[in-house]
Amino acid sequence: MILKKLIFYGWLLLLATTAIAAPAAQAPSAFNEAVKYHRAGKFKEAIASYDRAIKADPKGPEAYVGRGSARAKTGQHESALKDYDEALRLNPNLADAYYLRGNAHNELKQYAAAVKDYDEALKRNPKYGEAYFNRGVAFYRLGQLERSIQDFNQAQKLNPKDPEVYAQRGMAQRRLGNHEQAVSDYSEAIKLNPKNAETFNNRANAYSLLGKYDEALKDYDEAVKLDSKNARIYANRGAIKLRQKKIEDAHKDFKTALQLDPTLKTKLEPLMAAEPSPGQR
Repeated sequence: MILKKLIFYGWLLLLATTAIAAPAAQAPSAFNEAVKYHRAGKFKEAIASYDRAIKADPKGPEAYVGRGSARAKTGQHESALKDYDEALRLNPNLADAYYLRGNAHNELKQYAAAVKDYDEALKRNPKYGEAYFNRGVAFYRLGQLERSIQDFNQAQKLNPKDPEVYAQRGMAQRRLGNHEQAVSDYSEAIKLNPKNAETFNNRANAYSLLGKYDEALKDYDEAVKLDSKNARIYANRGAIKLRQKKIEDAHKDFKTALQLDPTLKTKLEPLMAAEPSPGQR
């Protein structure tokens, strides 16, 4: 199965509110400058401005949260954790700080720690849909698929128009062998966002596990239109064509996949050399 990259939401509305509400003692000029850079995606400049705000007032938790978020955007997840730790030491009731620290743990593949932080965020904000979503991702990575689906269900109730919720829940359903439910979730995700090649690819995979090869091929075709440089989609489509005895077409897809990603050679060469056997994938 091709896993979708973890989706992490932004800093929600924390920056928008604290930029106005920051107390005078927190060097509002430096803090507001940091927020401006942060919103503009200039994270290095934002970090420098947060540094100045923290130096002026080391007891202001908002600046630590902001700097942690900016550091996370530049891949400095360990440093971000330290900032969130300090923010929570100063104010242990910041739901956003727990949420963002959970994201940092998730990025560092520290999934159990991520779950604990999302727990704390949800204690303080039970309607935190993004926290349910990312805790669901953490449970998925831990192999706790039923709990993962429970969190995606909650996220879906709070954010019913978010295609990623359905896409991720579909992945968990498929791993549990609930292929019909997976197709249903992928279909809803596609309805909400028909431009995501990976969702078409994942629905095609689910269709193939149900033996619905014609439906799978239609989805692989659509996925290729949306992402013509994705080698794994060609490889998956070739495997279905091989099952349908469309040998020449299958080999074309395998060759394209190898051109795009030579690391697939070990997996694809046996398929290119052999006739398909029952259940071959």
